[in-house]
Amino acid sequence: MQNLIFSLFIALIITACQAGESSPSTAALDEDLTPLRARFAPDRRTDRLEVTATPRGDSLILEGYTTVPAALRSLDSLAGARGRTRNAVRLLGQQDSFGLIRVSVANLRTTPGHSQELTSQALLGTPVELVDLEDGWYLVRTPDRYLAWLETGAITPVNRSRLDDWFAEDLRTCVPAESAVTREAGGEALVSELVAGDLVRATGAVRGRFTEVGLPDGRSGWVPTQDLESYRGLATPDTVQPEEVLATAFTQVGRPYLWGGTSPKAMDCSGFTKTAYYLNGYVIPRDASQQVRAGTDVPLDDDFSKLHRGDLLFFGSYRDDGSERVTHVGFYLGDGRFLHAGADNGYITENSLIEGAPDYAAHRRNSLLRARRLKEGTEGVVPIDSAFAALYTRSSSR
Repeated sequence: MQNLIFSLFIALIITACQAGESSPSTAALDEDLTPLRARFAPDRRTDRLEVTATPRGDSLILEGYTTVPAALRSLDSLAGARGRTRNAVRLLGQQDSFGLIRVSVANLRTTPGHSQELTSQALLGTPVELVDLEDGWYLVRTPDRYLAWLETGAITPVNRSRLDDWFAEDLRTCVPAESAVTREAGGEALVSELVAGDLVRATGAVRGRFTEVGLPDGRSGWVPTQDLESYRGLATPDTVQPEEVLATAFTQVGRPYLWGGTSPKAMDCSGFTKTAYYLNGYVIPRDASQQVRAGTDVPLDDDFSKLHRGDLLFFGSYRDDGSERVTHVGFYLGDGRFLHAGADNGYITENSLIEGAPDYAAHRRNSLLRARRLKEGTEGVVPIDSAFAALYTRSSSR
């Protein structure tokens, strides 16, 4: 009996070893996936390649999703070359599914859920691509190519034809920091609040000092005519005007700092610079670590002699491998001064980089890494109309 038990035990060990030898290696596959992630989705804020390998019998199944068609083709090739490997990764964002933001300021989250991190915002009338749907939340792509999650209630789903109609209509943009759509001309009953940069459709009806407008979800109401300007005038600028961008930035002074904020209500550091450019007709990247790759480099020296007013200053630290970790951005004003939204200040304000100045920010001077000049035609500086069109004509896909 003992000999029989011993023989069965040895047989089980041999069978397990043989099964292990015949199964594809997940470790080797991970080594193959690493360069694919670096190539197709180096920044998961703008593209995703989320893949896991699951053993099933004598095979490996690639599961997950990607937003990059070329990445899916590479995964197909990888699976075919390895043998006993099947690619079941989903390709997202290929259904021509879009939406228009239907609230004055929509809050985008890093993951689905109202308690999750606020990562960005989008304004009324802005088009977004609906990439995926999970538990009542859309994974959306915004015109700056940012990927984040938004609750379904903040979006009016539309098809490509409706988007074409929306931008062919008499669109207007809200000019002041705050306005409102009311049920009656001059009335108090609110249909929707508005903030600068929101988009509404003029119906053609006018009553005295008020213009009737339509919202993306079909509601309508009245707005003071003086609070509206042409969308085309905003969205198709000829050139970047640094002084106008700064003038817009100064109108935000005193507004509160908000991590993830990119609207005139409240902003984080890169949300502040992004909003100032947006209200002057340009879409720039969302985060400071992305904005540092926009425009062109400007050399830094001790007296800031190469800088122009309106240049962007970037702050941060160095990682152990010597690479830069950009964590903050602001506008250069000249004479060693800069304007920024800082969590340490709590609101948008000026500071100096000159030691001895009353508002000298030593930690900012010590962490200054780079300066960039954003001009039309340079990397990451896109007219609003072009950024919107690229989103829903799929010309931004890779």
